[in-house]
Amino acid sequence: MIKVSVIIPTYNRSKYIAETLESVFNQSFKNYEIIIINDGSTDDTEKILEPYRDRIIYKKIKNQGVAFARNEGMKLARGKYIAYLDDDDLYLPWKLEVQVAILEKHPDIALTYTEFSGFDGSGYFDEWHLKTYHCSAYKHRALTYDKIFSKKYKLRETPEINAALKQCPSDWLDHYAYFGKIYEHYLLNTIVFTNSIMFRSEILTEIGLQDSRFGLFHDLEFVLRISKKYNIGFIDIPSYQLRYHPGQISLTSGITGSINAIKKQRNLLQITKHYALNDENYYHSHKEIIDKQLAMLYRAIAVPMISFKSNDTHKTKYYPKRARAYLSKCKLYNNPEYFLYFLSFMPHIIRRIGFKIINIKKRLQQSG
Repeated sequence: MIKVSVIIPTYNRSKYIAETLESVFNQSFKNYEIIIINDGSTDDTEKILEPYRDRIIYKKIKNQGVAFARNEGMKLARGKYIAYLDDDDLYLPWKLEVQVAILEKHPDIALTYTEFSGFDGSGYFDEWHLKTYHCSAYKHRALTYDKIFSKKYKLRETPEINAALKQCPSDWLDHYAYFGKIYEHYLLNTIVFTNSIMFRSEILTEIGLQDSRFGLFHDLEFVLRISKKYNIGFIDIPSYQLRYHPGQISLTSGITGSINAIKKQRNLLQITKHYALNDENYYHSHKEIIDKQLAMLYRAIAVPMISFKSNDTHKTKYYPKRARAYLSKCKLYNNPEYFLYFLSFMPHIIRRIGFKIINIKKRLQQSG
């Protein structure tokens, strides 16, 4: 039986897809299949993949987005376990072997995820990128792995994992594997990244496939569904490298950045409301923290709307008005944002000054 199905959705990434594939071929663990779903690419992806066709399962579909493409891959998967890989990222050589070892050793674990590294083409490299992200995003919550998980052990304590990590720096064996229920933490914190996961294919009959209704965070919602029902394992070493592109800077700045930020926060709000508010017992038992999270998300949607400025007069006037509707929800969830509400009525130059005041105050609080 095939142990692992590696699913790679691709769209117009002919520049990187061969390197991505080679990172799978270079795995120390060899019992896998590669499923590539070409999501309607219009570049020369098919030409680049031609030399690999006898080593992969390949399907080209009409462009329908990454969630649909991953679902098509899962329908074709024959492996006991399933892993994802984006078409521009890279697996590290031990990725499959170490996660298979964990899943084989712990039959009660449905999914494992790992640390990962970040890099770009200009020399940037962050070996412990997940930790960097957590330190930035969750410092104010004092969130640690020991608080998230109920059990752990050092990687060097397990012979199978020792063998899987023989190519790693020796001090990595002093890092930990963690286990437990993470649903409550994951609902309120983005602690799992898609390309680091490996899960048991058998759970799909109960969990279902990815749901594109959740937009940019369909993968987060998918793992959330799994974590609600099953125990999860985390391996605190990098298993893949996330590639950043120069074009990604434009997606997080200016008008485009504001629009993308609004879309992302709306998707996160949709997921949080779907899970936290639809379960009445869960909501009432966690009301304070959920209300705070919802207020934070409403605020996160409102802020780029207030700061938005373009040559489109209608949008420039419309967004502050919409922002006030979201800020009103903050008050509903007992976290009023009176200053931001006031700013939304002001001319754009006054709003900019207001945000500078907010940032200065935030820095002073952090330094204190």
